Amino acid sequence: MRDRLLTMTSFQAQTSAFKMLDQLQRLPQHEQVASLALGFLLICKRFNQSPRDMCELAEKFLADALSEGRGEQVRALQNYLRNEL
Repeated sequence: MRDRLLTMTSFQAQTSAFKMLDQLQRLPQHEQVASLALGFLLICKRFNQSPRDMCELAEKFLADALSEGRGEQVRALQNYLRNEL
């Protein structure tokens, strides 16, 4: 699992994040935050991954996505979050 996480691309993470956020938008805002936080923690525990390490990995994906010449998907996600949620 760890090897797969470390070798996946930021594009793969962005695509998956969009699918998840698309489903969350149907919930009230407070439920979106609570469900995402609880789901994240449960998934980390299920696959024996440190939530802190996974947040650091997410930061790397975000930095990669926003590097020069890239980031269309993450910018679309940010706009989606701003305008749809």
